[in-house]
Amino acid sequence: VTTKKRKQAWHRILAALTLTAFTQADNEATDNSALYHALCETVNLARGTSKLREALKPVTSAYNALTELNTSADDIAKSAGVPKEHVNKHWTTNWDRWQTAVNKLKSTFTTPDKVKNNALTNLKQPAKSLATAAIRQAATTAPNIMDKIESEKQAATKYTAATAQEQIRQLVFGAGSTGQTNDNSRVFKTPSNTRQTDCTDKAVTVAATLVCVCAKDNAGALTTPCFRGQLNTQDWHSGNTPPSPTLCNELIGHCPEEKSSVITATNLKTLAQRVRAMVKIILGAGYLGTLHNGTSCEGTQGGAICTKYTGYTAAAASHAWKIP
Repeated sequence: VTTKKRKQAWHRILAALTLTAFTQADNEATDNSALYHALCETVNLARGTSKLREALKPVTSAYNALTELNTSADDIAKSAGVPKEHVNKHWTTNWDRWQTAVNKLKSTFTTPDKVKNNALTNLKQPAKSLATAAIRQAATTAPNIMDKIESEKQAATKYTAATAQEQIRQLVFGAGSTGQTNDNSRVFKTPSNTRQTDCTDKAVTVAATLVCVCAKDNAGALTTPCFRGQLNTQDWHSGNTPPSPTLCNELIGHCPEEKSSVITATNLKTLAQRVRAMVKIILGAGYLGTLHNGTSCEGTQGGAICTKYTGYTAAAASHAWKIP
């Protein structure tokens, strides 16, 4: 790469960074758009239809054949003579499988033809040692694959496509809710109608988080908290009335709806990581949203428009309100 080409590449990178900086500077100081779009992705998962991957089917016959081949390449008398109580803990899981193979190979009547007719006995050194090592490596890997298949099989019995989709829907609209309509008593945990209170440890769903970070306050002069052009015909009159279903539906209505949503474990993990990366830590508490002059999450220009998670850094991984 020439010096001229490197210089041109750096100029392009600098131009892109400059454009990004000016674009961000043009946004309102209260802009929660990045968080809003991440929450919208979760809303789309609730709108979609889950489809579970078919569980892997264990190929037991192939596994048994490999174990038997590996056993035939070893000293059968030695394998059969190791007392079970002396077996290393690492072997315990596979001991019964190995013992079954050993017993099967003790008699020519029960030894499979694949083992009888394998070419290993006709090999000379060092080819025989190399082949034996390859067989042993394959036999070591096979139990891990079988265990993974069994684990996936057990996990698949916990969910159906319908139950998985319902769990995602409840993540957005709350347990006990129906459909895709905001019910304040479902999206918040024991709501009080006071914004600062409800947006502190009580915004336990995506819908509640959307309201906390994007709803217009009735007196805060903060008309478009999440992006320019945001439709806000409703506001949250804190301490007077709860957020209306219309308010929540307007916010969700801005989310670009996809015709179909493909849900994978990787996509869910990536989305969760994106949201976690937006959490701001102040004195051990976590905040999602924009902080101006304080951390009260009361939804005003002079304070903060956010959700708060008390004790965020001290909480265990299972902390219920860490990220709704």
